Amino acid sequence: MMKKSLYMFLFLGLIGCKSSDFAIKSSDITIQYRDDFKSISDKEKLSFLKENNATSENKSVVLLTQGFKGEKIMIKQNDKTIYSSYPITNLNTKIADYIAFSNAYEVIVFDNFTKKEIQIPSDKSKKYKFIYLMKEYKDSNIKYSITYSNTLRPLK
Repeated sequence: MMKKSLYMFLFLGLIGCKSSDFAIKSSDITIQYRDDFKSISDKEKLSFLKENNATSENKSVVLLTQGFKGEKIMIKQNDKTIYSSYPITNLNTKIADYIAFSNAYEVIVFDNFTKKEIQIPSDKSKKYKFIYLMKEYKDSNIKYSITYSNTLRPLK
């Protein structure tokens, strides 16, 4: 009987602890890896990358998506500010703003309203061309969601 209880406990523990690379949750940040959403054509994607000087392998793009309401957002790399603005999410496109960056170094996104930093490590940005950052308002908490992808979703 004791052995069965132990096996049942281990079985339930394994099921409860099962994790995958699809979604990793911390207290304030959910991380996802997705390429399964609607994308734009390859021609449009190439045009977007050219416009943003991000066609090379050492460049990636951070896209600020839902939940941005005009608060100051700063993006830093190597202690240098590469982006500072007050993005507002377009309710039709669900995009607030975007910026290309060198994926050779870690990027830190600072939200001045919440005083939180979101880190985008270079090992992730080297693997994924597009990094989507979303803010979610739940009750009095603000949570962030980072989606790493090689798919560019429609921007219009």
